[in-house]
This record gives sequence, C-alpha cells and structure tokens, in this order.
Amino acid sequence: MNACSGMGLNHVLCVLLCAAALTLSGALGKDENSEAYRWTRQSLPVLLDTHTQPLNPPLFRGQEDDEDEGGTKVLCGIECQSSLPPLDQAEQERILGYETMYENGTRTHTDVTLQGFNKTSAGTPAYSPARTRRKRQVYGPDGRFVISDSHFITNYPFSTAVRLSTGCSGVLISPKHVLTAAHCIHNGRDYLESARRVRVGVLQLKANRRRGGRRRGGRRRGGRRGEEKIVEEGEEQNSIDGDVLRGRKRGKGRRRRGRKEGVADGSVGESEIGGERSLSRIRRSPEPKKQPVFRWARVKQTRIPQGWIQTKSSTNSVSTDYDYAVLELRRPIRQKYMELGVAPSAAPLARIHFSGYDADKSLLDGRGEEKVVYRFCSVANESDDLMYQHCDAQQGATGAGVYIRLRQEAKGAGRKGKWQRRVIGVFSGHQWVEVEGGGQRDFNVAVRITPPKYAQICHWIHADPSLCKEV
Repeated sequence: MNACSGMGLNHVLCVLLCAAALTLSGALGKDENSEAYRWTRQSLPVLLDTHTQPLNPPLFRGQEDDEDEGGTKVLCGIECQSSLPPLDQAEQERILGYETMYENGTRTHTDVTLQGFNKTSAGTPAYSPARTRRKRQVYGPDGRFVISDSHFITNYPFSTAVRLSTGCSGVLISPKHVLTAAHCIHNGRDYLESARRVRVGVLQLKANRRRGGRRRGGRRRGGRRGEEKIVEEGEEQNSIDGDVLRGRKRGKGRRRRGRKEGVADGSVGESEIGGERSLSRIRRSPEPKKQPVFRWARVKQTRIPQGWIQTKSSTNSVSTDYDYAVLELRRPIRQKYMELGVAPSAAPLARIHFSGYDADKSLLDGRGEEKVVYRFCSVANESDDLMYQHCDAQQGATGAGVYIRLRQEAKGAGRKGKWQRRVIGVFSGHQWVEVEGGGQRDFNVAVRITPPKYAQICHWIHADPSLCKEV
C-alpha cells in the first residue's frame, strides 16, 4: 500500500498496531521490566591515544566486491570462533588502533592503549576457501517496507538513515558523525576510488516553488540559511547522478503503480514496541507541496579500525568483526540523530531494525521520489562481535545502522522508563558461514558494537575520556 494514497490507511494502521502489540506481549511477557529489556549502565575501557604518525597518501585503488557474485571466503562461524583463544590486551589495542583519512587526501595511523580492559572478546575470525556462489540476501517472501511518504522519511527515526556517495547507507550518530561499514570506504588493502571525495546525503524537505515565486530579493529567512550552507557543499538533487526526475506531479497512475510499497507497514514496525510517539500520528499535508531531496555534505575525515586493515605483517587481519567506520562531516546536521548503545548481555537479542537505501528499491527509479527501505527481523544467532540474521536486504543497504528499542532506566520507584532506540551494530552484508559439522550456511551479518568498540567510537566523536567511561 502506498502511503501517498491514504485509502484505508487508518484501518491498516489499527490492524497492524494490534498485531504488533500482540507480538510484543508474547515476546516480553511478564519480564518486560527485567534488565534483559532495559538499557543498563555498562562500564567501558578507557581508550587513550599514545602515538600518531603520518602515512603515505592513499592510492584509491581498492576494488569494490561484486554483490552479485558469491565471495571466495567463508566466515568462521560461532563454533569455530569459540575454539579461538581470547584476545589479550596487546592484540586488542592493536586492533583498536585506527587510521584517519583527511579530506585533503593525507592520512595518519594512531596507536591506542586501553585502561580497564576485560578479556571477553573472541579471537579474530578466520576464513576458509569456498566455491563461488550467488548471494541471496532476500530469504523467501521479501519482507522489506519501502518508505516513500515525505512526512515519514524526513522524521525520526527514518531521517537518521543517510546515503553515502559510494553507494552505501549509514546512520547519523551525532550532529557531525555518520556510522557506516568500513568496506564502503576501504576494501582492507586500500581506499576505494569512490571514497576519494565521499559525501553524505541527508533527506530534507524542499518546498516546491510556485510560478513567479517570492524569492526575488534575497535568501529565505530563518533556518533555511543553514540548509543552504549544506547545499553549497554539493549538489541539491534527488540522486547522486542527477538522473531521477524531479518535481513530477503526483497522479493516479503513480499511486496505483506504487501501492504495494507502503509506508504504513514500516511506520507500524517502528512503533511495535512503543516509543516516543507513533509515527502514524505525524501530520500529513492534504496537498503535498514539499518533496524530500538530498542535501549533500562533505566529509572532513574518515576513521577506520586497524582490525579491518590488512598489512604486510598481518595478512589475515581483515575481519568482518571490525567492518565499521565513522565519517566526520565538515558541518553539523540540524536534525535528530540516533544514539549509540551496547546491547545488554542479560538475554539474547530478539528483534533488530535497520533502514537504508537498497539499490533495487530506492535508486534511480525515474519517479522523482526518494525512498527509505525499512526492515526488522529476529536474530538467528549471535557471537561476541556478530549478529547472524535473515533480514531481507540488497546492495546499497550495507552500512545501515542496526538498532533495537529498550526501556531507559526508570527515574522513580514503580515507574517505567521511556522506550529508546539505540544503534547497536552496523549491517555488513551477506556472508557464507561455517556451521557445526563442517557445513556452510548463508546469513545477512551485522557487526555488533561491543564495549571496546563503543569506547573507540566514543573517542572518535568526543576526544574526551571523561565522556566515554560508561554507556
């Protein structure tokens, strides 16, 4: 059902909200107030820089993996990982060392030290050879929801999903920082050619100008100046290549053509376990005068953990466990971001969510409308660093922020804390995984944010140890 049609929307929302409520009560039961379903305070190791040295400029010769062809490596599965020795502090510090690439093409490497390190992480996953196979990525019926209504995709939480000019997705985790997958920038050996001038696209509403508009005489007033600054750094358009038609009139043909791509379903998915408010309550304009467009912001610097980077002395260091990167923007984005978190260890993860820009649903469709693709699913299995699941996804969704919703700490006896979303991982993509008995099984894999990784990312954002002692 297309969100723009509005036909039967309230009825569909009511039915799906009821179904979601039943799903929630069945999942939580009487244990809703237990620590397993709350954000709990966790102490973090303190990460400090010890030495920074300049490196040679990148060559930008990295080649992107072909998403249509299976890889030549298989991920070491949970049983395989359990047989590896735990990381000692020296190895963990080596892995959490990081590389910074600046917008002028220079780069540095920084060594770090950890204070309060806890040996809980498994060793670096190994890989084994496998025959080439096609990546599936969509399991059975496609469970993704295409969010196209401007009042949904430009409001929290969908508005935190951003697009990278390299073709990946990401999530806004501060006014100036975007979390994404490392392989969207760097293939383990070198930076991708497309990462030379990477930009971040944020969806914002743009008012359609009327004929003989009122813009003569200067700039718009108020907050529009902040938006214009962002536009000046890149092109204001609905796609990176500028091939999407803009400003097309909404007609009956379009509504009929997109009826199955409904936002109602996606919005209900967002409110299935409660939250700040139901997205179905967002005011919808009877006459759509605005359309969402990408405001492209330049990246000031990019940081990647050493655990992802392959070196001559450590040829097996490329690890899906560390497939994440943080991009710092030149200027802050004036909209709500999603906080980072660490999933509680009291119980296994139940349901995860993420939104991105799957290429088969949201890129260059010629309709002049931007879309966000949302999905949620259960976690099939998990290790200390990875989440194995079958959330339907396609090329372009990699790098999306994986989040869950739990209650905050209650501020008084007998009170229930508010529901809060936090990013607890990064969607890495499809992987063939070793399973018990020597077989192989394919999953869509997400990198899990652990306390050491959180400490590292927090350090990248704040550069202040006092702000990164607990989560």
